[in-house]
Amino acid sequence: MKKFSAPAAVAAGSVALATMGFLAAGHASSDNGVSDVSGLPYAQAVKVLRSQGLKGVFGGSVGHDVPQARCIVNSQKFLPNRRVSLILNCTEAAQPAPSALDPNAPVVGNNGITTVKATPVAPPPTELGPAPAPLMPEGG
Repeated sequence: MKKFSAPAAVAAGSVALATMGFLAAGHASSDNGVSDVSGLPYAQAVKVLRSQGLKGVFGGSVGHDVPQARCIVNSQKFLPNRRVSLILNCTEAAQPAPSALDPNAPVVGNNGITTVKATPVAPPPTELGPAPAPLMPEGG
């Protein structure tokens, strides 16, 4: 009978746990062609799942800084009857930063009201009058 050393047993156990975690994560993310909606706002995630014939259901949340529709999906779990449980992060820290590329992008406030910044528009061109008379040549 072979004896295993403690470090070898720990290493083998770690590999087994890592493999099980990897397989479980692979199953939860997007098997059967279903999109992984992690990282999306809850309202958008529900729409994506609905477009695939699934029902997104609230599975719990962390924080309460923002309205539920703006909470970010932290993880998802497939349930029976074509349902997907969505676990949300509703902290302000989880919210995506405003786009640096578009400083005029609409901003949704904590009260759920969207504020749109005015976009400056150039004034319409004015009618040009007749061309000015040529300048007198020097010495003339």
